[in-house]
Amino acid sequence: MTLVLIIDVLAIGLLFATTLTKGFERTLPVAAFLMMLFPMESQIPLPGLFDLTTQRLIVIALIVLYIFFGGAPGKIGQNKKLPLKLLVLALMAWMLLSAANSVVLSVSLKSTLSQFLDFFVTYYIFVKTVSKAETISRILLAFVAAMFICSIFGAVEAYRGWSVISLFPRHFHRFAYLAGEMDRGVRTQSTFGHPILFGATLAMAIPMALFLVTMAKTTARKAFLWSAILLMFLNIYKTSSRGPWLALIFSLVLLFLLDKNQMRRYLTVITLLMITILVVRPGIWGTIRNLYMVTLDPDTAQGESYQWRYALYHITFLHLNGDFGRAMWGYGPESFFFLGWEGDFQGQTVKYESCDSSVAALMAETGYVGFAIVAVLLLKVAFVTFRGFRRMPSPANSLCLVLFVNICAFCFMMTNVAILGWGQQNYLLWILIAIAVVYPTLALPETISPETRLSSDVLFSQRRAEVFRS
Repeated sequence: MTLVLIIDVLAIGLLFATTLTKGFERTLPVAAFLMMLFPMESQIPLPGLFDLTTQRLIVIALIVLYIFFGGAPGKIGQNKKLPLKLLVLALMAWMLLSAANSVVLSVSLKSTLSQFLDFFVTYYIFVKTVSKAETISRILLAFVAAMFICSIFGAVEAYRGWSVISLFPRHFHRFAYLAGEMDRGVRTQSTFGHPILFGATLAMAIPMALFLVTMAKTTARKAFLWSAILLMFLNIYKTSSRGPWLALIFSLVLLFLLDKNQMRRYLTVITLLMITILVVRPGIWGTIRNLYMVTLDPDTAQGESYQWRYALYHITFLHLNGDFGRAMWGYGPESFFFLGWEGDFQGQTVKYESCDSSVAALMAETGYVGFAIVAVLLLKVAFVTFRGFRRMPSPANSLCLVLFVNICAFCFMMTNVAILGWGQQNYLLWILIAIAVVYPTLALPETISPETRLSSDVLFSQRRAEVFRS
């Protein structure tokens, strides 16, 4: 507990000191770094209330700082309409309706309030505060720096068997993974709740680091970013998680096919390096191949894990389709673990006490309507980023492409693990959503030369005069 108190004091002190010396907007990258770095075990239990995690203290500090130091007028990004406002409000309203009809009312109400304070408020503050494209670059660098440190912890965990989470008081959450207790041996999880969550976040951080390399102007920063990329590749392999591997492969393939800037050249170098490693160390390829082969065998633990995801959809559809009300608003946020559903799985009757899919959990807990709202919100963000990539000039559009593949990777991982609605990775998601909706507005003025802007103004004036004459 002493360690947690020290971390909390240092984190809050750093946020206030940064705001007082550099301004509130410069505090956002610091907050993003801290949110990603600390585990959910860094918390102070408040019996009967919320667990006061370090991340929640950071959000509370951001609220206070935003009230007193944020919202300075006269900046791009300030005093503007809130993007995605209707979808966010619809999601909040539907979660409240679902909670009101929950089978565990108090749990669902706490979960809904937690979603609002932890993530929606974070999204609001970042959207309303970010006024420069430079701030976005700093936020991405903060994420990569946090994942670099987490990867150092992960490397120590993989080769020395010591986990940084062992320094914190033990707290059981929806995974409660214990290193070495899984059939795949020791799997690195660093400061995350499970190796697959760590791997999923790495699959999103590596494309960010590649983008930042293309923007780096100093040798020192390029060296740091390449070191981070190589270390993150090592760690995602050591998680032994199939979903994050696929998410990273899909992301890098999309970047290679769509990006016409330096990232394609860097990806070619990385591909050649990976092929060389697989040739020199054939055991690595054997490990990857064997893991995917046993996934196809339902009699293995990995095969059962894969089949379990399909069983989750089956049992969810079975219960929702038999009750119109539950099909609409579900059983209440965070209620899946209290439902006590039983059903057939590989010829045996089992209890469904875990939900390794955010998609199935969304449908079960908030109904088809709640799932549809979240799906529309994420699709909207994906559309905005892809449209920005197609319409913005190069190289400014590369960030839109990176954000697009990150959102796609997160959506893919939602089918593999309970990744939505909690943990460090969800702070990452909502901050990325905030960046995605503000970046096109901030970047376009910076990509237009004064001559082009002047020509556009003259053309607009001429067309307006023609309209008035007609």
